[in-house]
Amino acid sequence: MSFPPQGNKADVSSLATLTNQTTLLTRLSAARAGYMDHLNRNRPDMIFPSLASDAAAAIVVLPAVAADLDFPSVVIADLPSGLTIARADLVLVTGALFDTSSAENQVDQAAKTIRVKLSTGAWATPADQIAALTFALNALQTAADGTRGGPALFGGIDISSIVTGNGTYNFRSEETNNGEGVTVTGASLEMHDVFSIIRVWYN
Repeated sequence: MSFPPQGNKADVSSLATLTNQTTLLTRLSAARAGYMDHLNRNRPDMIFPSLASDAAAAIVVLPAVAADLDFPSVVIADLPSGLTIARADLVLVTGALFDTSSAENQVDQAAKTIRVKLSTGAWATPADQIAALTFALNALQTAADGTRGGPALFGGIDISSIVTGNGTYNFRSEETNNGEGVTVTGASLEMHDVFSIIRVWYN
């Protein structure tokens, strides 16, 4: 049986030189940096749901005439100290949809949104809020006087410019200041057991 040759002091010295921070920085090419960035994409994440006790959680009624419509707020707490939020987004989960208008019902306009702000911000201040979810035209289709399972709607919009750390975050389909209040064809489309969820990825 043979064994690999043992290292010597020169080998140890050479290794120390290669692992020296300055040496490593000079050897960092654009390709190597890109590879390291790719490895960092698998970031740890945390999920923060709204509370069932939130007044907006039980039933949210989508109207035919645009108006401000509040969705459950989310409290983010106990984030690890020293982290940097790389991305955050909204997931809106609904237990069931119920039509009480006696007409087929669905979202009747494109580009209507749910926006997010920190609780200390103001809906009237553009810098305090951002769109977190955009409803698709004809989304949430429900038969007249019908009931169907509620969907999970993924906002897919990075809201980390607003969600920057621990705090309470409000969600609203905002008509007064942004003209983006969601409306439906038949009015009175009820969203039951609504939960807002903020997903946070961090470095």
